[in-house]
Amino acid sequence: MDVICHDIPPALAAPLTEALALCALRPVQTGAAVLLLGAEDPAQALARIADFAASRPEAGRAGADRIASGQVVWLLPAGQAAVLQGTLARAALAHAPQLRVNAIHLAPRRPPPAPWQAAWTAATQHPGPPPLPQALAQALGLLLQGPALTGQVVNIAALR
Repeated sequence: MDVICHDIPPALAAPLTEALALCALRPVQTGAAVLLLGAEDPAQALARIADFAASRPEAGRAGADRIASGQVVWLLPAGQAAVLQGTLARAALAHAPQLRVNAIHLAPRRPPPAPWQAAWTAATQHPGPPPLPQALAQALGLLLQGPALTGQVVNIAALR
């Protein structure tokens, strides 16, 4: 599957390239049904989404259902999910059912435990977070395969 990447931050370029390879997605300049957006400015993101919507055909029909002709996945900067969630919801409503608009939030790392917390260990050790490329690939796979998901934020905490 092809994907258009816009405004990807330099810090995410290498992990995102690896995540796209894990998902069998190929970056192209035009003609893809998926837009991967890394804009931090809400106005710029809305403009990119509107431009992408203008390039996509109307939603198809499958019985009484409408099938989106494209998807947008917005990579929200760490710690900005609460601030940008309203913009995401407006974009999802404005372009439904033609586009599915979702986001991946790169959750900030947890603070280190306090000294009194560090002494305690869980009875069953849980696996740590996956590396960033694998976490991005899992989130992309979830959003791209879920045909009814729109306006959703997937939070990922990964090793960086």
